[in-house]
Amino acid sequence: MEPTNSSNRNEQVEEWIEHDPDVETRAELRGLLEKNDVDALNDRFSQRLTFGTAGIRGTQGAGPNQMNRLTVRRLAVGIAKYLGQGKSVVIGYDARKNSKIYAADIAGIFSHYGIDSQVFTKTIPTPVISFAVRQQSADLGIMVTASHNPATDNGCKVFLPDGAQLRTPIDLRIDSLIEDSQLPPRETAKGTGVITEARKEVWEEYCSAVANTVTPLTGSMAIAYTPLHGVSWETIERVFELAGITNLVQVPTQMQPDPNFPSTPFPNPEERGSLDRLLQIARSEKADIAIANDPDGDRLAIGIPDRRGQWRNLTGDEIGALLCNRMLQLTTGQNRKVVSSVVSSSLVGKIAEAAGAEHAQTLTGFKWIIPEAYRDLKMNPIFAYEEALGYAVSDLVRDKDGISAALRFVEIAEDLKKKNMTIFDQLNKLYLEFGLHVSRSKPLRIATKGPLPKVDFASELLKGTPPGALAELQVSELSDYDQVAINAGLALPKSNMIRLILETDIRVLIRPSGTEPVVKIYLEKVVDINQEDEIEHERTRTNKIFDRVLDGLQQYLDAVLV
Repeated sequence: MEPTNSSNRNEQVEEWIEHDPDVETRAELRGLLEKNDVDALNDRFSQRLTFGTAGIRGTQGAGPNQMNRLTVRRLAVGIAKYLGQGKSVVIGYDARKNSKIYAADIAGIFSHYGIDSQVFTKTIPTPVISFAVRQQSADLGIMVTASHNPATDNGCKVFLPDGAQLRTPIDLRIDSLIEDSQLPPRETAKGTGVITEARKEVWEEYCSAVANTVTPLTGSMAIAYTPLHGVSWETIERVFELAGITNLVQVPTQMQPDPNFPSTPFPNPEERGSLDRLLQIARSEKADIAIANDPDGDRLAIGIPDRRGQWRNLTGDEIGALLCNRMLQLTTGQNRKVVSSVVSSSLVGKIAEAAGAEHAQTLTGFKWIIPEAYRDLKMNPIFAYEEALGYAVSDLVRDKDGISAALRFVEIAEDLKKKNMTIFDQLNKLYLEFGLHVSRSKPLRIATKGPLPKVDFASELLKGTPPGALAELQVSELSDYDQVAINAGLALPKSNMIRLILETDIRVLIRPSGTEPVVKIYLEKVVDINQEDEIEHERTRTNKIFDRVLDGLQQYLDAVLV
């Protein structure tokens, strides 16, 4: 919908204002027109928000390229036309600005098109929607959330009838219907679709079902917890209470939902500093474990004290290895299956293989992971994860679930405590058996204008002269990951990713964000060790090498992607 000239663009703006039900965003556009702010108007109207990870997500503001009431209504029209009359949808929302309003707008559009909606009357974590879709035999689920994005953002996440995230080709079909539909009017006539309140029992049943995934716990661990100003506290408190844990230590300034995220402007538990307050509380209260969920509750972060009492956050791969090992201990059978993303550590695959379980890999994101987990109905998927703190430890939720994963992690810690072992003891035991797996992921901002090439990033990078060395380590391979996958017998969609192998077998994967000039780097090195006291030294040594490799990559990418 790119305007060909200012007159055409202004007509589009006026049409949008006519249909926009929000006084605030109408005034925003009117002000831009009066100032003739060409750049701002073009930014809002040169394109529209399209499906990314299971839905749409973006900065809240006026126009089709931002999140607002008309954008959300337009999305609902496309979904309604895809579903058709007589279908039912479950709708939930978090505590971000406008989330409840967006949920009501979606239900209103569905009613107009003859689709029934069950709408939760209080904020809920995202995993509850994935659970509710199957539990209520709904035809679709929608969660209004921007997950761990900044406070300026919002979004809608769509779940299919199997409880898994929206995926291709359905997303393409809905997106086409959105593109081909006229803008819905400000006042939408009520139709035959019935809007009802989602029963509180659905949330209660989720809490009870998750609590029952573990044997009753003793509550012997002192646990510090934060929802990072998100919506998980009430749910995790109830789940833990049902499982026998009532002594959670709260981070007092972060427990209540707050759309401004005042103490953590970028509420992503992967971000440096985002868990500082949690660790301070954990330290002062002499906790055994520190637990955080991201604002919509689908991710899990863990902090642990070492033998010297120094706290550190476990990496997503460390948590993944511990959870995978536990699920393999608790299950039997030749049909067990473990799934991880290709950018995650190779350790989980080795743990699964040693236990006689199948291990499969997919591209990053649970929209790829869950379909692979349930692709073969003869297999029993017992664990799935991606290194970005996303874990599936139960069939109850066909998506990442930071709440059930948190409960399972506490079960691990309690079990180890009975054996006079710590979390680090268990990790070290795995490293002694399979090798020390040091991994790290980091986003690098590139000195270029606008988004990186979304379709041909890999080929663009391969056109350049490959670096001969990084951190004084020779580059032995620079290749398109798609070809790597083919050679390894992996049937994966196009990845738009590059793989480098450095001498000493450091694996580097590079992929673009597609929405901003950022690439994400994934590093891993496996170090053979013979004694436990070698682990900390080798980890420190490897991380220093990673620092230099990342510096070298920053210089290389800045030079190539200009």
